[in-house]
Amino acid sequence: MKQARWNSIIANITFSLILLAASAVFAHEPLFGLGPHTVGQYVWEVESTMERGQEGWANEFDLIYGLSPNIALTTTLPYQFSRENESAGLGAVTLRGKYRFYRRDFRNGSDAFAFHAGIKLPGGKRAFANYGNSTDYFFALYFGRESRTRYAFADVRYLVRGSTRDLNRGNVWNFDAAYGIRPWRMEYLQPDLVLLLEALGEVSNRNTFGGRQDANSGGSGFSLAPGFFLSYRNVMLKGGVKFRVFQNLNGSQKKDRTEFLLAVDIHMPPFK
Repeated sequence: MKQARWNSIIANITFSLILLAASAVFAHEPLFGLGPHTVGQYVWEVESTMERGQEGWANEFDLIYGLSPNIALTTTLPYQFSRENESAGLGAVTLRGKYRFYRRDFRNGSDAFAFHAGIKLPGGKRAFANYGNSTDYFFALYFGRESRTRYAFADVRYLVRGSTRDLNRGNVWNFDAAYGIRPWRMEYLQPDLVLLLEALGEVSNRNTFGGRQDANSGGSGFSLAPGFFLSYRNVMLKGGVKFRVFQNLNGSQKKDRTEFLLAVDIHMPPFK
């Protein structure tokens, strides 16, 4: 009797994973941006991302939970590795929520729109230029089309950056688009590959310090980012590189570095 119960539990877990992975066949989003995908009600997802950005190497840990079929909540905690004269340490926690307010399914695909908002809390051992020891907010609107063979994404994001002492950092607009293809139609029990190319634009306002504008801040830029997704059942490996095509910075500023990203994403069965 006990063995039969355990067999039933294992069967239920296995079935849940299969259903989850099958429903996540189209669960792809841009690597350097976000999209309208939600994980599903009571489903949770963990993701670990190793990334080299403007402030050196960092590992970002995400925990995502599906509050409903159209609402997902995410907690993000970065760990910044040592760089030059800066020691390693935790970065600031970010909390964000996504609401998919429109979805239209068609044969072998779907269209979706989603609204996204988040807050970066002050704190963390490391307070560095792109994060800062301040409270930041962001708001975004996303569109995504996912099909059996093609992907298309577009979004607009607005980052409201907080103040630290007398420094008011300039707000930032981001405009992103992405296109992806699945070269081969694979079944669930086979590894599945998707190739993606992202185009990312950014416009940032100047900082102000003590009420005066900083001439050596703000500007605009455009980047391209090729990447890939390789998924097998409920596990996905994804990676990409983001490089500047052009950059128009005000005054004297350091040019942006090429960014690298490698992540592991695991979907877990639903729980309440």
